[in-house]
Amino acid sequence: MSPTITNAVYIACGGTGGHLFPGMAVAEELQEAGCDVTLLISPKEVDQSAARSNPHLQFATLPAVGLVSMNLPGFLKGFWKSYRAVRKMFEDKPPRAVVAMGGFTSAPPALAARRYGAASYLHEANSIPGRANRWLAPWVNEVFVCFPVAGERFRGRRVTVVGMPVRPQFQPMDAESCR
Repeated sequence: MSPTITNAVYIACGGTGGHLFPGMAVAEELQEAGCDVTLLISPKEVDQSAARSNPHLQFATLPAVGLVSMNLPGFLKGFWKSYRAVRKMFEDKPPRAVVAMGGFTSAPPALAARRYGAASYLHEANSIPGRANRWLAPWVNEVFVCFPVAGERFRGRRVTVVGMPVRPQFQPMDAESCR
């Protein structure tokens, strides 16, 4: 399949606030740079509430479910349904890039990106990489980490320390004035 050059960027960031809110910060920066950004989220209430509260951002819900209590059949079914949903989205609006922020919503979009010739990246917010990011690392173009120690765990991958994406409404303040 030949790649189509677009300005569409998909950010897979659903499942927990620790993945979602940094993903939203990245989305806002990319929108300001002229990208057409879609955040890929889970059906969980934290994701759905954030989508309702941020009408300036574009969201799409994937039917992914986490691998909890070793519910492997449910996880695999959600993974496959999410992969098919993402491929349909990519057919309609081909990606230029996919950013996986970690968690169970990340794998289907990151893997589908390869099929469409899109660049794929992942961001690890923790000092010890999560299961999804460890599994995805060999399949992406570059890994972004908050902490240098996390980069050491992605041996053989291109790793860049970027810190934690933070939304602009959270500005540094003088500690004394806050007291």
